[in-house]
Amino acid sequence: MTKPFMAELQKARKSGHPFQALIEDGAAVAALPVPTQVVQADNTEVLRAVSDLGAKLDRFLAMDAAQIDQIQVEIADISGRIKATKVEMAAIRHPLAGDDKFQQASQELGAVVAATEAATNTIMACAEELEEVVSELKSSLPEGYHNDRVNDMVDVIVRIYEACNFQDLTGQRITKVVRAMSFIEERVDAMMGLWNRREFEAMPLPPSVTKKDENLDLHGPAEATPDSGNISQADIDALFG
Repeated sequence: MTKPFMAELQKARKSGHPFQALIEDGAAVAALPVPTQVVQADNTEVLRAVSDLGAKLDRFLAMDAAQIDQIQVEIADISGRIKATKVEMAAIRHPLAGDDKFQQASQELGAVVAATEAATNTIMACAEELEEVVSELKSSLPEGYHNDRVNDMVDVIVRIYEACNFQDLTGQRITKVVRAMSFIEERVDAMMGLWNRREFEAMPLPPSVTKKDENLDLHGPAEATPDSGNISQADIDALFG
């Protein structure tokens, strides 16, 4: 604290300053003692509230840890199911497989439709020829037992015609199956397109569904075309006819 100058002291004496004595002694007004009072605060409620808040926080942290563990378990389960799905999809349509199971199945079903249609046409052609023969016999026979038996043959021929309608029904149903397989094939291709192709290429190739006779693959009846050189069923029938 700086000591007051003489001019200040004289001015204080003339003006009758109440703190003249203190100023003459060189003490500052701010140095006057200020009475203080100690206040005792009760922190019990505050400490209890802090303790309750800490307990709640511990419970929340424990619950979060349990939920995180459960989420991790569920994520691991989902990941395993996705991997299993990829393996099944690779078994259906492997990028490196030399054969396309969907295409093969569609071709086989198409061959079934074509074969049943050809067989049905042959059966109906034979029935028509038989009907002509029966008609000639009926016109040459007198009324009696033999004529009645010829009429029975006509009824049998009519039942053959009716039975040949199976080809239309089976053809329609097989066509529905082929369409369903095409829809599934499109969905499988779309799902595989969402993932990396190399993931499927790294998976093992699916086992072959072709039956074997020792080292010979049994592919079933081969399609007879002019370029394939295979013998058709008609050629076999003509050979034994």
